[in-house]
Amino acid sequence: METKDINTDAYTILESDEFDVLLDAVELMAKAQGNLLSLQRSVEELKIMMDNTEFATDDFSLQDNAAIYAALDKVENLVETLSYDNYINDDYITDK
Repeated sequence: METKDINTDAYTILESDEFDVLLDAVELMAKAQGNLLSLQRSVEELKIMMDNTEFATDDFSLQDNAAIYAALDKVENLVETLSYDNYINDDYITDK
């Protein structure tokens, strides 16, 4: 009889609005983490592209190149700040 009560309690929790909100929050956090990883890779790829191609020196003036690199650095710093607490890495789980 006790197992039936535990199962009933578990189903009540799983069907609750609070549990749905929690699942939505976890889903949003996972999407944000994926977007942050994607942004981090994009910034790295763009920096490599700027460093390795004539695009960085021939098509733009020195001032334009400086502005592009400054913008990339700002985005890179933002991504690093957002991921500073090791949320991107599995270290977050082991740090707690």
